[in-house]
Amino acid sequence: MFKHVFGPVPSRRLGVSLGVDMVVPKSCNMNCVFCECGATKKLTLKRESFKDVEEIKNEIQEVLKSVKPDYITFSGSGEPTLSRDIGEVIEWIKKNTDVKVCVITNGLLLKDDKVVEDIKNADLIIPTLNSVDNLIFKKINRPSVESDVSQLMEGLKSLSEKYSGEIYVETFIIEGLNDSDEHTQKMIEFLKNIKFSKLQLNTLDRPGTEMWVKPASQETLKRIKERYNRNGIMNVEIVGEMKELEKKIELNAELVKNMEEKRKYSEKELEKIYNIEK
Repeated sequence: MFKHVFGPVPSRRLGVSLGVDMVVPKSCNMNCVFCECGATKKLTLKRESFKDVEEIKNEIQEVLKSVKPDYITFSGSGEPTLSRDIGEVIEWIKKNTDVKVCVITNGLLLKDDKVVEDIKNADLIIPTLNSVDNLIFKKINRPSVESDVSQLMEGLKSLSEKYSGEIYVETFIIEGLNDSDEHTQKMIEFLKNIKFSKLQLNTLDRPGTEMWVKPASQETLKRIKERYNRNGIMNVEIVGEMKELEKKIELNAELVKNMEEKRKYSEKELEKIYNIEK
């Protein structure tokens, strides 16, 4: 029985991604308006040991007998860096498998040197930065009253200085909040001073926490990308649709059920990576 591992996920960014959930639903230090996992009813501000680490390792080992993902990705029911055990599991994966490791994080805890130390062995870290304007940051990410965007910016700077792997900075675009030229220029001034491999412009793909959040238009995303390019930031990508696999994966009903308990996937998305009988 699988409780902590899910997928492999049809990921628009990572290809075939085997998810590992280190926290319990929904443990997060933010309540982002676009989150596909639903609302955070109570913010979790303290790092904890949420799960049995040996169970997680055993589940990963079992799945890898039949599936070879592009990445083992730490995400799921909240913010993975809230787990005090994430470093141990990443280290175990790197020693016992040949699969790359990705950590998807909202970035708020990256200011903590212990967090950066815990995730330093990952091959790829994807932190989110939706705004460098504190008011807009709070409207989109809705953290605790004690948190502000300066903590996130300081954490990203620290990560870029101390981490040797790849960093994809994700920016979730919401029209009317963080899509203006003025806002993009503020982002440019900050991002010019940190090291990252790629800037990914993302937008709503599945229903988010708040119904008023709508997908940004391709025109808006292209305009923002062009402004970054004109200002010397060339490594900008608009996140597109998941590509269909040539060789489909055999569907494991339990792993897919675990995946869909975290967020819903359309039949079209599932058909791109799984063998599904009709």
